[in-house]
Amino acid sequence: MSAHRCVLALLFAGCAGSRPAPGPPPASTPPAVAAQSPAPAVAESAAATSAPGSAAAAPPTAAPPPTGGSVLVGEIPGTKKFDPRPVVDANKAALVDCYNQARASRPDLAGKLKLSVVVNQAGSAVAVEAEPGGSANDARLVECLRGALQAVRFPKPGGMATVVVPLLFRP
Repeated sequence: MSAHRCVLALLFAGCAGSRPAPGPPPASTPPAVAAQSPAPAVAESAAATSAPGSAAAAPPTAAPPPTGGSVLVGEIPGTKKFDPRPVVDANKAALVDCYNQARASRPDLAGKLKLSVVVNQAGSAVAVEAEPGGSANDARLVECLRGALQAVRFPKPGGMATVVVPLLFRP
């Protein structure tokens, strides 16, 4: 077997440390190539990846965030010209994603949270803060929800408006 084939065999079949059987090289391979052993870096690399506890081993990966959480959106007062409820409802998936990310570090997180959202005249959420209290008042959750709500466009309120968004998170 040629040196090239042995390297491939090392990588794919895990024959770390095996060498080709001695003998004449195949007729189609030039003698200089057939006489070479696998390149030291390639052989060491293949051996390092198969050795347990080696520095080349992949680092452990973090567990994925929990899934399956849900959010219920409470009554959001609005007017005919400024109704923020459809925007919040349309972005429930992002709110649930934030909830599941927060549950990765706090699995028991669940319950109520009221957000105070300040919407400017252009429809941008310029401030999102949690009102005091609420069993789901978690700093990581609030920070993620802030980013999610500041990324969406609300209807133009005709000036500044403060919207209270009551949320109920369940695992």
